[in-house]
This record gives sequence, structure tokens and C-alpha cells, in this order.
Amino acid sequence: MSMVIEVDTALSLRDYTPEADNTVCLLIDVLRGSSTIVSLLDNGCRWVYTVAEEEHARQLGAQRRMVTSGEWQGRKLPGFDMDNSPAEAKKYPVKGRDVALCTSNGTRAIDKAKGCVNLFIASLLNAGACAGAGLTAAQAASCGITIVCAGQYGKFVLDDAYCAGYLLQELEDLAGYRGLKLRISDASRAAKALLAAYPDARTAFLESASGQVLLQEGGREDFECCLQINTSEVVPHMQLDHGLIRFSNWEGKNINQLRRENNDG
Repeated sequence: MSMVIEVDTALSLRDYTPEADNTVCLLIDVLRGSSTIVSLLDNGCRWVYTVAEEEHARQLGAQRRMVTSGEWQGRKLPGFDMDNSPAEAKKYPVKGRDVALCTSNGTRAIDKAKGCVNLFIASLLNAGACAGAGLTAAQAASCGITIVCAGQYGKFVLDDAYCAGYLLQELEDLAGYRGLKLRISDASRAAKALLAAYPDARTAFLESASGQVLLQEGGREDFECCLQINTSEVVPHMQLDHGLIRFSNWEGKNINQLRRENNDG
């Protein structure tokens, strides 16, 4: 009998429940936090440290010589090396370096979800690769999957929900290929319906509050970057470093390796 994997979706951070800590989480902040993390690792960054507070990022930059990247309400934080920008992340010299990232929504969502079984960062850029990692990790841990939308200040936003719908589509396609069965929640069905309601990501993002703010702040290059689908095989995977949250590219461990790690944990 094939394994059945439950797939739920937290359409905003307010929908994230303690039960989600018992699942593999795929976290989305498509405009722009999750897209920036993927782009940093794609550009050779060693670790991306995510922090909820601006001052903490400054301390990491000063004490550990990390590159600082961040924004608040769509604007680059004063004195930081980089904006929260996937376009800039593709160009900035981060190869072999660590980056401290602080954002309005994504890094706070990561902090809330950090107690889950495994946490991966998802965007349109890496949707297929992230879906594959999520299924493998859920199989290994014999648990469900929760797609977590960071939203905007805890509230629902259209762009993250659209990305969640696309991620669900990738999960269903891969599950069928692997002979797995998915049981999706009503919230997941809603995300799929939202995906079907728009002809493409551009249309959805143009209507979203996050997309409108980004364009008003001159972020056209980032907007275009975040629309790209499955251009990256990078899957940012969370690890804890003495209480600090950091991400590196998931190494595609096989199921037996993951089961041993889950049992040891």
C-alpha cells in the first residue's frame, strides 16, 4: 500500500498552528524573502542566517563579518550591504561568505516555524526542487507537509497564496510519479483554486498588495526575478547553529539517511 501524505496550507502566518510543528514545512515569502534566500545560495553563499530583528543582523555583520541584507516595509535597511533583493543577490559577491538576512515578513515567519520536523524555503524559482525535497523528507519522517505563507504582517497576501497553489501542483505531479498519495486540506484546495483563477503569476502578483508595494518602491527588477519558475535546483534547508537559524542548500539525502537523523533527533 502506498503512503498517504497529508498536505495542509497555512494561508497566512496567523493560520500556523502548533500541529504544523509535527510536519515538514515549505515556507513561502515569494516577494521577496524566500526568492532572495534561494538566489543567495544559488550565487555561492555559504550560509544564510535569518533573523527577526534588524539590530541582530547588524551585530552578526559586525561580530562575524557577515554580509548584511534586509528591508523594512519594502525599503532597504540603512547601512546594510544589500537590500532584500533576489536580483541583487544574484550579482553581489557572496561566494563562500555568510549573509545575515532580516525582512519584514519572511524571517519572522521562519522564526515561528523553526520547531517543525524539517523546514525548507520555497519560491517559484525552486518550486519543483523544493516539492521533491519536501516529499522525500515527509516520507522519511512518516509525517505530513505544511505549506506556510508568510503573508504581509501576518495577514493573507495573494502572491504567497498563488505560489502555494503552484507548489501544490508540483507536489501532486511528483507524488504521482513516485507512487505516493496526497490528502490535501480545504486550505490547500483553496490555494489550488486561486492558482487556477489566474492566467499566470504576473497577473496574480500585479494584483497583490506585496507586488504593488514592490513596484511603487522601484523594485521592477526584483518583481521580474520572482516571476521565474523552476530556474533553480537550490533548496534552502534550515539548521540551528547555537540557537541561530541558518540555511544552506539541501544535499538531497536519501530516505534512509533522513530516517536515521529523525530517529537520532
